[in-house]
Amino acid sequence: MSDSAFSTLFSSDFADKALRATTRDGLLSVADVTANVRKATWTRVGFAAVMAVLSLAVLPPVVAGGWLALIAAWELVIRVAIEDRVVTPAAQRSQQKGFYWLAGVHFIGGLAFTAYPVLAWSTGDAIGMVLATAWICSSANHVFVYFSPNRLVTWACLGPVALCALVAPFTVSGFTLSALVASATLAALIVSAGMMGFDRRVLLGSLAKHAAARMSAEQANAAKSQFLATMSHELRTPLNAVIGYAELIEEEAQGAVAQDAEKIRDAARQLLGVIDVILDLSKLETGAVALDRERVEVAALFEQLRESAPALAAANGNTVTIVETTPLGQAEIDHRRLYQSIMQLVSNAAKFTKNGEIKITGARRVVDGRARLEFAVADTGIGISPEQQTRIFEPFVQAEGDSARRYEGAGLGLTLVRRLARLMDGDVTLVSTPSRGSTFTLWIDAGSA
Repeated sequence: MSDSAFSTLFSSDFADKALRATTRDGLLSVADVTANVRKATWTRVGFAAVMAVLSLAVLPPVVAGGWLALIAAWELVIRVAIEDRVVTPAAQRSQQKGFYWLAGVHFIGGLAFTAYPVLAWSTGDAIGMVLATAWICSSANHVFVYFSPNRLVTWACLGPVALCALVAPFTVSGFTLSALVASATLAALIVSAGMMGFDRRVLLGSLAKHAAARMSAEQANAAKSQFLATMSHELRTPLNAVIGYAELIEEEAQGAVAQDAEKIRDAARQLLGVIDVILDLSKLETGAVALDRERVEVAALFEQLRESAPALAAANGNTVTIVETTPLGQAEIDHRRLYQSIMQLVSNAAKFTKNGEIKITGARRVVDGRARLEFAVADTGIGISPEQQTRIFEPFVQAEGDSARRYEGAGLGLTLVRRLARLMDGDVTLVSTPSRGSTFTLWIDAGSA
């Protein structure tokens, strides 16, 4: 609805509560109701044609054909002309007057539609009564589905249908018990249609509420990511200064002062590493990360790993083996992001493994006609329990999973690895046995085979 339509709605005097829309998501204007009704024009005409053909079993062709022609003319020409020339101008002056005109128009249309069940029922034939019942039931359902947003229009459309349901059974045999039961049955069908319409509104209201809640959560998450990205940038600058001064003191001082400076430097670097991960995750969530792909020799990545991985693993007395099981060849990849992801897996393996072995393997495979680069990082560390394996890629989850938090880290590294892998059209999987070690396999798409 446009802003002008909303201002018109709220400025009008809606003392009559019947003119209030009862949808869960707010007020509907005359234009909204009219647009919704027009969407089902051909559905109504098509159903009327089907019923007219079926009624040939009990009605003369002239009667059935004349009624169908009337419905088609009403739906395609007459109602549209009245709405455009009378209802819409009235609604532009006052939504209240527009709804009154709309109710009057659809009351006339309801009379035209109701002529069919009256004619079919009055034949006294069982087939005619069944057809009339089907028409009354479908008409009531249609009214509650398309017109329930406004009570006045709903009752204007429902009035002729309800009147037919109450009166038609008495047109055949007069006031008898069977006619009374038939009338009550038709009324019950209309009530059931109303219940269905109410249930539909409740369901749509619930779906709208969930959709609004989801949108609100997504907006809050985007705001959080933007905040983290901003704060991460603000924190990086002073931390770099702390690291620089600590290194300077380390070079010039001796003894306890130098040792304290080393601790400050290590702690600052660790904090900077956590901030870098948070910054990357925030960028990934906001879609701000763009891959810098270039065609390179993938083996160069392994040369970098041979330089950096052993020193990282040696902190806990681990040894590192790096094996290229099949030629990796060339691929168009984001070298930096891929290296970052593998080193994060190596860092995790080194952290949760003491005096053990870490093995890094790389291979190039063809899967479904596409080349795939696979990198596995296996360790002989503490392993991961089946319960933790289902959550290990979630933020702030660590492998040991206890409250003691015996291992350093924020539990964000694997979350970053998985999101980067998926950004590179790949993924990361895990196979682990508690107390025996874990194997993380990172794969990315490398193009056509």
